[in-house]
Amino acid sequence: MGESGVQGELEATLSIEEANALVVDHYGWAESIARSVARSWNLDWKLDGLDGAAMEALIFCARRFQPNRGVPFKGYARKRIHEASTDAAKKSRGWRKSTTPAEQAARDISAELFNVFPELRVGQLPYSEDLTGDDGEDMRGAVRNLLIGASIVAAKQGIGTSLPDEIMDYKKMIRLMSELEPVHQTLLWEVYWEGNSMRTVASEWEVDELSVIREHKSLLEFLHKGFAKNKPGTKLKVRPALREVGLRLRKNGESNPFSQFVERGATT
Repeated sequence: MGESGVQGELEATLSIEEANALVVDHYGWAESIARSVARSWNLDWKLDGLDGAAMEALIFCARRFQPNRGVPFKGYARKRIHEASTDAAKKSRGWRKSTTPAEQAARDISAELFNVFPELRVGQLPYSEDLTGDDGEDMRGAVRNLLIGASIVAAKQGIGTSLPDEIMDYKKMIRLMSELEPVHQTLLWEVYWEGNSMRTVASEWEVDELSVIREHKSLLEFLHKGFAKNKPGTKLKVRPALREVGLRLRKNGESNPFSQFVERGATT
């Protein structure tokens, strides 16, 4: 078989019958994603149209799925279904009804935090495995992490669309993140800009999820101190479990998204 034939085989999609079978097998899973998004946004997953959006995304993915690439269907389709459900939530009447622009922005930030800190969905603060034993200090730390996480989400949403004083705060946040180690920049970009879960990031990096969660916690604490002082402190060290990832990202030359963001003039 020639090179073009091999390439065509690798890029082959499923037949209509096979794609339809995938939809039948996975529609309950797609609906569970829509319900999860609806709970995060305090919406009705059917009345607000998240069910239809999830189903459309599922069908789209089934028709374009290429099994020979070696990626499991759920891994291929999860992000698109989640994004479609989230877009439907943002456009729903239940979400937009009777809110001012400021209230809407706050609600959008709150909803995105549910994706970063899934503990919030069950009424728990995002504690880490690294507890101090002091309930008061643990709670204060969790609240600080939530506040700095909300600031990062606000920075993502607010550049170029907010009042001058607000934009200045967002610029400070972006510049602080641009001074971080490449692996730290990439982690924040993946979680807050790309909307990936820490589990997804850990899977892509081939490390355990707890290492990523702990690194994220350290990052938020570091940014909290830097934002309060309006300057970065001593550079945050990379955990041993992520050093190999950091070296790999440096080698690939795709590891400084916030530095590139600043260099492109997006925050000047």
